[in-house]
Amino acid sequence: RGTVVPLMDKALSPYIAGGGAKKFEERVRASYGIDADADLGKAVGGFQAMTQDALTVLNDVPFSIPPYFALLGRAFVTLEGIALQGDPDYAIIQAAYPFVSRKLLSSDRPAARRALQE
Repeated sequence: RGTVVPLMDKALSPYIAGGGAKKFEERVRASYGIDADADLGKAVGGFQAMTQDALTVLNDVPFSIPPYFALLGRAFVTLEGIALQGDPDYAIIQAAYPFVSRKLLSSDRPAARRALQE
């Protein structure tokens, strides 16, 4: 957990700021020191660090993605794409935050309560 959480934070935090895939790519490139104009297939240093981070997480935490989760993710990305057409700086994570917070706070499940405490 001590290894995985910082790496996931580094990989996913740029997405929370909004702006869709292009801005996410710009932020991830910046956090790994990959030049904005570099071809990712040829950008050795930063791309290797990013790949190593991903492999560390995958090796430490074996997981599989349930089909329903993959479908929800696809729907989420589609909705964000539509919203980004109207507002290039739209942040779906920030827009969904109040809903997710209310759901977590109203949940009686022990796992949800533990997640809030962490």
